[in-house]
Amino acid sequence: MHAPTSPPAAGSSALVLMYHAVAGPGSPALGQDPHYSVSAERFEAHLALLARRGGACSARDRLDGRAQAATVLTFDDGHLSNYTLAFPLLVRHGAGADFFVNPGRVGQPGFADWTQLAEMAAAGLSIQSHGWNHRYFTELAPAQLRADLVRSRETIEDRLGRPVTLLAPPGGRMPPGLVEVARECGYSHVLASHPGRVRGAWPRLLPRMAVTAALDEATLEGWLDGRGVARARLRYATLALAKRAFGDRGYERLRARLLGQPGDSVR
Repeated sequence: MHAPTSPPAAGSSALVLMYHAVAGPGSPALGQDPHYSVSAERFEAHLALLARRGGACSARDRLDGRAQAATVLTFDDGHLSNYTLAFPLLVRHGAGADFFVNPGRVGQPGFADWTQLAEMAAAGLSIQSHGWNHRYFTELAPAQLRADLVRSRETIEDRLGRPVTLLAPPGGRMPPGLVEVARECGYSHVLASHPGRVRGAWPRLLPRMAVTAALDEATLEGWLDGRGVARARLRYATLALAKRAFGDRGYERLRARLLGQPGDSVR
């Protein structure tokens, strides 16, 4: 394992990164969004940079006090490439990560199966909840939302035999009061999609910086130093206005057309 060069003290700031699929051999196109799919070569370059800048761990391990790396790595959606490509690279670089999966899609074409997720969990990686089947939480009635959160958490725990305490809302869509509802359904923290850094004591709602296919090492290093975060917040706020104007599904259709992608995006 790579030893962090400057391990941060407990409660110090951290950067939480949100990845999705990793592109390359062994990474099926089905189930991934090319805009958010980082090449295996680029992901390994990110890991090398992070190893030089305080290391990388999972949110679970950081919250539990088992790790104090400067950067937290997370992956949404449970794409098969998380197992075939991201997993061996994380092991090679001694990094940890949280993988937020939808139990209702585990083992479907393009997604990791329970045996693969169990192998990742046994290696020390964190498998957490992304809701049951990637349906946006804003589309669910209150009773449906609670059932979704409990069903997802209990299924992952039953299949993998490990506690599930973290929740990442699909597409970052958060109905009012989600943090409290999640707490009542057994989750300690919600990892959102709005950009920012974690500073001081960790709140129950954690910001994450979305990693796109185009993120190079220079930009990532700027994020580590605090540069470019405000710009990302402004872009996120602009997109949030578009989502409210067009609605979730209308926004997805518009986004797919602008990016030249067929159908609705997994984001």
